[in-house]
Amino acid sequence: RSDEVTEKAMKEGLVNGAVVLAPCLAGLYAAMQNPKFRKFTNWQSRTALVIMPALFAFGFTSENKLIHRMEEVASETEHNMKTVAWAEKQKTMSKEDVQLHELYRKAILDSGVRLVDTPELTTFQKAANYVQSNPFKLIAGIGIPSVAYIFYGQGKSGAGKESLQMQMLHTRVFGQFTVICTLLGVMGMKEMMDRQGRYVTEGEVEARVAEMEATRTALMTRTEYQEALHGNKGASGVKTAHAQSVHM
Repeated sequence: RSDEVTEKAMKEGLVNGAVVLAPCLAGLYAAMQNPKFRKFTNWQSRTALVIMPALFAFGFTSENKLIHRMEEVASETEHNMKTVAWAEKQKTMSKEDVQLHELYRKAILDSGVRLVDTPELTTFQKAANYVQSNPFKLIAGIGIPSVAYIFYGQGKSGAGKESLQMQMLHTRVFGQFTVICTLLGVMGMKEMMDRQGRYVTEGEVEARVAEMEATRTALMTRTEYQEALHGNKGASGVKTAHAQSVHM
């Protein structure tokens, strides 16, 4: 799973780097229209102005995604091990015909998820899961472009009539309203998803069950190996003691 985590972190970093690179290129193009900017900069500094923000966004977002996914994998692994132990206990306490598969499935469905009837998630369900997992990223993704667009619109509509100070004031008022509305909407959706659970398909549940069964098999194999190892050590100790007593 480490390769999967690394691949997702790389994709996340590349996407965010590309998103940052586009406005940097647009800003450089606009700045190049100014003769003073062309006079006081060279091609190295212009390249750095474009590349460095994108590289920072790539490194920052990919590192955060990597840490976040590793924590998720560790949490899932811990949950799998606890579920295996719980299922083994339930199996010993219940009838012999109780299947571990059903116990694992019940543990997953009771862990705060909603099973859908369709084989794949709809667009709304995928969006709801994304909102639950990335609320602050969504707020920033909506808020920052909205404020930039409001500022651009104020400057375009009030060109030659309003000063920069008035444009900033109007942008702050409308921008605050937009960001607050976005914050309330996104956090309200996240709160609802936290209470009702994220959407999962039957295939995802079965994949988690298969992973738990594989974890149980690995744990049982490790336990049997440790028991066999300790048993061999005990037997060799008995043989050594017996040999010493014979020689005495």
